[in-house]
Amino acid sequence: MVKVSIVVPIYNVEKYLEQCVNSIINQTLKDIEIILVDDGSPDNCPQICDDYAKKDSRIKVVHKKNGGLSSARNAGIEVAIGDYIGFIDSDDYIELDMYEKMYNIAIKNDVDFVISDYYRVSDEGKVRATLDMDEGIYEKNKIKKYIFPTLIMGDDINYGNLLAVWHCLYKRELLERNSLMFDEEVKYSEDNLFSSIIGYKSESFYYMKGSYLYNYRYNPNSISKTYKPDAWSVYLKMNNKLKELFLSVEDYDFKNQLYAHIIYYAFNCINHVGNLDKSFSYKYKEIRRILNTKELKEGFKNFKPGNISTKLKISIWMLKHKFIINYMIIKGYIK
Repeated sequence: MVKVSIVVPIYNVEKYLEQCVNSIINQTLKDIEIILVDDGSPDNCPQICDDYAKKDSRIKVVHKKNGGLSSARNAGIEVAIGDYIGFIDSDDYIELDMYEKMYNIAIKNDVDFVISDYYRVSDEGKVRATLDMDEGIYEKNKIKKYIFPTLIMGDDINYGNLLAVWHCLYKRELLERNSLMFDEEVKYSEDNLFSSIIGYKSESFYYMKGSYLYNYRYNPNSISKTYKPDAWSVYLKMNNKLKELFLSVEDYDFKNQLYAHIIYYAFNCINHVGNLDKSFSYKYKEIRRILNTKELKEGFKNFKPGNISTKLKISIWMLKHKFIINYMIIKGYIK
């Protein structure tokens, strides 16, 4: 009997892989399978994975052509046979009792998923990270009351409590029942789309507040912190997919969250562009290109802000009315 399948997408993380895999192999919960997905990694990771599989029969290795994080996670889901599925990023590591604690909570409360707190790990050390919500079980009515208002994005233009998948444990039957996979067209911030759907489809979950079980390695140079030329098109695609899913539901109005969502990612891309070591002309044209998108114009026109700062209100107004140079000067993007 496999209680938990643990999917680890792997790409170019030779430096961290052994710490990650060792933290899984030595889990106090022994009835697990460990699915190492080599996503076409160019370093020694493929060989390291195969060497681990020879030593531990619970390890499955999937070698595949590089397709990105969503593709790698999906490859793991396809071969998973555990009652529950967890996802670990291969440059992170977990506490040795993580899955025993989470599985026991899941079984005791018969929930669709469990979420824990985590440590943010950097060169300066480990910092505890917790969510702004109460511990305990959240059934459908409670999910609607406390989770739906920020399911996609809060009206303060910030993420809600359900975002990262790596400190969660999901019932495999939930994924199968709803045909839930990671969208391979959304290759950045893919957790935002997946977790929004999970939060909407779930009948219940349990939040283990104060249980710091995952070690998230904070990397300022990660995809989410650096600019990719195709990022804006990917975020537009994600926003449109969210619209397809959430504008048609009848039990909650998600419109304002969708407007907040596209504004959040516009700021994300614009700020990354502004910090590039590029010419003023390049930055100006890129920012203007983003601001001319019809989906963003619709967002600026219809968004009803919640509790946001005066500074953010001014920034929204400036970008809405295309005061690009003024915005660039205030943000220090013009050197």
